[in-house]
Amino acid sequence: MLRDLAYLPAESAFRPWLNLLVLTSLSCLLLLVDDFLQQLYTSNNRAEVELGYVLVLWLFSAALWLCNLRWLSATVLLLFAGMQLMQLANISFFGEPLTAIDIQSLINDQAEVRLAVFASFSQHWQSLLCVALPYTLLLALHLYMPRHITLPQSRWALLLIAVVLLAKPYRATYRNIDSFAVSPSRSALHNSLNAFSAWSVRLAFTPDIELPASPFQPYQLSSIPSNARHVWLVVADSLRSDRMGVFGYERDTTPRLDQYLDGHPSAFARPGIAAGVATDVSLPYLINPIREPGMDHLLRTGHINLFRFAKEAGFRTHWISSQESKLLANLGSRYMDISITREDHPVRFLKRQDRAVLDILDQQQWAERNFVVLNLRTAHLPYADNYRHEPNMEQWNASGPNGQSNAYDNSVRYLDSLLEEVVADFDKLEGERYLIITGDHGQRLGENGRWGHNDLVPEVSDIPFIVIGRDARASTLEALSAERWISHYEAGKWLAARLGTRIENPNLRPDEHFFHGKLLFTDNFIQRICETPVGLVHQAPQQLSILMKEADTPAC
Repeated sequence: MLRDLAYLPAESAFRPWLNLLVLTSLSCLLLLVDDFLQQLYTSNNRAEVELGYVLVLWLFSAALWLCNLRWLSATVLLLFAGMQLMQLANISFFGEPLTAIDIQSLINDQAEVRLAVFASFSQHWQSLLCVALPYTLLLALHLYMPRHITLPQSRWALLLIAVVLLAKPYRATYRNIDSFAVSPSRSALHNSLNAFSAWSVRLAFTPDIELPASPFQPYQLSSIPSNARHVWLVVADSLRSDRMGVFGYERDTTPRLDQYLDGHPSAFARPGIAAGVATDVSLPYLINPIREPGMDHLLRTGHINLFRFAKEAGFRTHWISSQESKLLANLGSRYMDISITREDHPVRFLKRQDRAVLDILDQQQWAERNFVVLNLRTAHLPYADNYRHEPNMEQWNASGPNGQSNAYDNSVRYLDSLLEEVVADFDKLEGERYLIITGDHGQRLGENGRWGHNDLVPEVSDIPFIVIGRDARASTLEALSAERWISHYEAGKWLAARLGTRIENPNLRPDEHFFHGKLLFTDNFIQRICETPVGLVHQAPQQLSILMKEADTPAC
């Protein structure tokens, strides 16, 4: 059996290739199995099988056999095993995948890490077993089998090995660290390759940035009674309030929302202020209601997190997104009962785009109390791709010199049709319930020839807020309706109260907001935004390290 993995005549030319096929498939399976072993003892590991990733892993496994260099195969496997041991231990202990920032923190705090390992080993020793079993078997196969069976050989396999191992580090030379965000639903090895690639290029040989100690006082959390049965939050990508008819835009991009608000006086719309310039910045700050900059570490702890508050109050928690699972980073995915992203239904989302979110929403089995977050792609570039499957949504010509801007308006009109169905589903529920509709950030739409959303400018900080309450106390809604502008922080804090937790912020200053640049966990650029009687004033952006030294100086 060890000499040949299949019974074929000795002279068969197919035997080496069949041996390769069997060994490659077995190796690929062993590289994936650590996730599923860990899932046997903890729900912290939420990895799912991704077909594209499995295909690449299978080809890489084949290359390790084809190169016929046992020392190289052993080196690669030991490297993977080391990464996976750190990754699975982190998932077991913290409940989240290891990031590049985490790796650097572990290196900087080695004494503390050693103490934590010794103190918690009895609770998390299974992580070691999850890595040791498959990688020991893999090493044994690579060291033993080539000497006892016939395998095809090719030095071209070295090229494939190099491409797979070096592609991500090379990408890290020209992409920022946020491009390597981990995802709880990805394979742990996939996350490890991302995290260690970003760390090795961006952090390993770079002097640490010493940020001043945070001048801000910690928040105080307390449990409060809440009778809410359903709390819903809808976050649409790249949505600007001034391109919505409901906010006075000259084009009728939101006829259904207009009609609903006219018929429901308690519902209201307000312009808003985003927490950050990009989805992977603003969403974490919305779901973790944190106002002050320089407190990014709280995004990782889950201490101030809407999903956590909901779970503690007995809500069933739902995350349904038409976007990638990597956006789950720093959202508290370990507190989500239901988590569905684009990767879970790739064909459905390809065909129906955001409409697929509504299909999935209709399939949900509601508990007595539910916290639901819907994340829609909607007005993300390329705008026209979001509604092409529904040709009747093209109200304005999406080609020609104004095509891009017109396509954006069409995508907002498409969103309006989606929100009509979301609100209708929400209205069918019973009991005290709340719905907030907002954007993650705004968008430059050709102003001064600029497009995109990674800049600290008014067009990117501009977002809408639409707030709906049913069977709700008027005073609860008035807490938000009294605001001229609503920030992500204010909305998150209000939602936390609906979920049974009061957030008391001793650092709060009236009419002052913080708008974060695109890089979390580093010396980010921050922009203060001040409310004034004549409108919002956007101050010049400052680096976090400078702003924190001047935090006590009133800016608004």
